[in-house]
Amino acid sequence: MILNLDGKDFEWVPHQLIVAGYTGRNQDAVKKHVEELKKIGVPAPPNIPMIYHVSENLITTNNKISVVKRESSGEAEIVLANVNKKWYIGLGSDHTDRILESTSVQKSKQICCKPISRCFWSLDSVALNLDEYYIKSWVIDHGKKMLYQEGYLDNLLKPETLINLLSNRGFSLNNIMIFGGTLPIKGGKFIFGDRFVAVLENSSNDKKIELDYQINFLADDEPTE
Repeated sequence: MILNLDGKDFEWVPHQLIVAGYTGRNQDAVKKHVEELKKIGVPAPPNIPMIYHVSENLITTNNKISVVKRESSGEAEIVLANVNKKWYIGLGSDHTDRILESTSVQKSKQICCKPISRCFWSLDSVALNLDEYYIKSWVIDHGKKMLYQEGYLDNLLKPETLINLLSNRGFSLNNIMIFGGTLPIKGGKFIFGDRFVAVLENSSNDKKIELDYQINFLADDEPTE
């Protein structure tokens, strides 16, 4: 794939993909959230934070993905990429099948493509004030744009914490891509649509990364009765 790293195009092949979950910086609040999810049928993770190892072939910079049925949605997240032993940060969406999620979180993530931005910044260039950056996402359905997520990165574990966590759990970090966990959704309910838009930005400067992709619904050849 071709990424734009600090303004320069670079061809890169990721060796593995990790999707981190339950990565709120306030881990006590995360554990409380897990208990709430259990009540609506989402299985509790064996570890917090949780690390989901999924196929790197899911990563895409295309502006369209295909899913079966409407009950899937994106999750805007920072994305960390280790390119030739240097860390970069971009924006991605952990698109997830919400029906399958009630049975297996990992399978619900493995079944959907993971759209990412082409634009990445060197992590060193933003590390000092990264907590001042925020993420917003919107779901668009038949032209109606609805705010879906909103929050600053100080709500999430710092990149170095995630990187150290993976290293301590025995993962090789060479040419790895990490989805860093997501912010709560507005109103606490999933919204499904045909387009997902997200932005990572800092209001005090001009730095901004955007993500925008269409969601194509495949025909369901195995309808339930």
